[in-house]
Parts: sequence; C-alpha cells; structure tokens
Amino acid sequence: MEPLEPEPVPSKVIAQVKQWYPNAENLVFKPLVEKLVWEVKFDEGANKYVSLADSTKIWETYRFSGESAPPKMLALVEKSAFRGGTFSANRDMIGAVAPNEYNRLIYNLHGSDYSFNWVYVDNRVAGAAFGETLYWILYRDMSTLPQKAQNFINADPQIKYEGLELKVDVNYKKSYEVQVSFDKAGVKTYATFIFNDEGDLQWFSRAFNEPEDLNGPPNYDKLPEAMQQYLDSSKELAGFSSQPIAGMQWMAEYRGEKCYWIRYLNNTTFDFCDLQFDKDGKLVNKMYFIYFQ
Repeated sequence: MEPLEPEPVPSKVIAQVKQWYPNAENLVFKPLVEKLVWEVKFDEGANKYVSLADSTKIWETYRFSGESAPPKMLALVEKSAFRGGTFSANRDMIGAVAPNEYNRLIYNLHGSDYSFNWVYVDNRVAGAAFGETLYWILYRDMSTLPQKAQNFINADPQIKYEGLELKVDVNYKKSYEVQVSFDKAGVKTYATFIFNDEGDLQWFSRAFNEPEDLNGPPNYDKLPEAMQQYLDSSKELAGFSSQPIAGMQWMAEYRGEKCYWIRYLNNTTFDFCDLQFDKDGKLVNKMYFIYFQ
C-alpha cells in the first residue's frame, strides 16, 4: 500500500467516504493504523454512522440504532449464562437485507466492556459472541507488522507466512494475529501467533505440539499462579467448568516458548469461553460464545 500525503486526514480517505456517502457531514476521524486506516464517524441526515476506511475502500459501515438492542437478540442473551449485562451503542451493518441482521454492540458485563457481535440470517440465529476486539483488519503481507514480529516469523525457515489480522480492541489497543503454515508429517498445518503493538510474542496456537489423543490429560502439572488466580476470581465464569483433558486445556510449546489455552463450558446452557494466557499466566485474549439452536 503506497504511503499517503502527510496530513492529518488524507484527501483520498475523505474521498472514499464521500464516494459512498455523498451527503456525509460532521466527519470525525480516528487513526487506527498510522497513515493507513481510520475509523470515521459521520452524520447523514438524521442518521449517525461509523465506518472503517483507507485510501482505497470502505471496509465496513454500521448505522447507529436508537433501539438499545434487537429484541430477538435480547431474548437469546436472557437465556444464556452471560445474561445480566447492559447493552449500548447498537449498530446495524449497512448492506444487510431484511430480515437478516448484523449487529455490533457494546456489552458491559461485570464492569468490563466487550464488543458484542450478533448475526441473524435466514430467520435463525447464526452467531452470537463477544470479546475485546472491536475491529478486525485483514492484510495479506507483513508490512504493517512490527519489525520485531517480522524477524521472529522469518527466523524459522520451516514456517510460511499466510496472512494477518490487525485487531483493535474496545480501548483502541492494537495486537497482531499472524497465521502461518508448516509441514507436519506430510500434512499442511496452520498455526497462529499473537504479537502486541511492540512486536513482542504474546501467545501462539497449539498446532506445534498438539497430541493425537485430545481426550488424554493436559501436558502440564500446574497452571501459573497468575492464571489460576484469574480463573478463580472471574465472575463471568461462575457456574462454568473445564475438563482436565487435552481438548480443553493445553500448554503450547514452540522454539523454547510456551503459553496456555483453556476452554470453559456451562453445563446448563452450553455457552462457552476460550481464554489465552502467556507463559507467565497473564491473560492475552478471551472470547465468549453464546450457544444457539
């Protein structure tokens, strides 16, 4: 992607918004990727919108809704183990054709804000999940990845870079989720690395040392103390449990590094939560999934 002219908001980016929304007014830009990608909020008539834009395209657009949350979605959440929070900033995705709905909201649960994504397609619930990520920005090359992270990926000739997602959380903190592939006993296998904004490795998936038998025991004797304390004190996991099997608890290992993944299930509603921790047991990422039928 060619660099843009050195001004607060390049004219090419403004032109992209105006091309799709010629009557847009009161444009407010927030840089997400320096000199490359912006969040832009604007008005068009009585409606308020938020888009993800760069110099070549509009990535996505949502219209803010006066309704606090879709009634069908509220009914689903009320049956889940994650009920009890409050919704705000309800946004409807532009482009959805009724009765389909694609909504993104802010869900505050036990004092923490999450980005809540809901998909209703073909008159059924197709998905409902919430976590800390507000935006996902896909890239094919590594140019936006911090150099330290690039060096880490390139240091292993056995892995091949496949692509990355730049993730921006609800507090606008950035992280990079990099997908790679490698040969494992003649089979092309995929793995994921997560790096912070400075390019430090935070977490990676279990593909490098995954066992054949996922019903066997986890590959560690004891969790890091910080991780155990987090799990014991997490209010949203009350009533949830994790089985001591490799398919639900695992310590990933790669090039002398290690990290942890654990899944918690609710035995009544079957909602579940995936949590990722670094080598010291510090939480890196968490994602909550609401069970639907």
